[in-house]
Amino acid sequence: MNSSKSYLTALFLLIAAFTYSQKYPMKYGITAGWNYSNVNAVDEKNEPSGYLSDIIDEAYAGFVVEKQISEKSYVQSNLLISFTDRVTFLELPVYYKYNFYKRFSLVAGPKLNYIPDSEESQPYYFRRRFGISGDIGLNYKVSNHFILEGSFSKGFTKQYDDLVLTYYHARRDVYRIGLIYFIN
Repeated sequence: MNSSKSYLTALFLLIAAFTYSQKYPMKYGITAGWNYSNVNAVDEKNEPSGYLSDIIDEAYAGFVVEKQISEKSYVQSNLLISFTDRVTFLELPVYYKYNFYKRFSLVAGPKLNYIPDSEESQPYYFRRRFGISGDIGLNYKVSNHFILEGSFSKGFTKQYDDLVLTYYHARRDVYRIGLIYFIN
């Protein structure tokens, strides 16, 4: 019962923010960049294990929507495809963005992760297809159309096991750098 009240309250606040901010435009565009992943897991003896990515073998791309809600505040959401160590993630972050100094903005918020891959074609066992992460990052506005972005994502959900490298209960932390291009 409490979760439905919280959900309704959050929905009401979001609708109120969008209604209040009608004088500000909605922007949309594309985003792409590189991931650097630290997959935290345990081995068969329950000792720390996992995977650390190479510097250029992971990437992300997707669509971005941003709604300004006040002079310095925004709500931003992305629909991303992220590739990490042969595992594909569909990601849906919802960020609060605050312009704190000239062209610099802080972004933070939750992110839903989904693994669409088939287990038959890979050496993985997917414990949970859905996971939750928390993101924080900085944006730098290069122009009205281009934004440089950098972020850190902390994985909270243990989503998969690697049956070949024998690490289990893996959750993914990601450092990310990329570019947003706003079409309008």
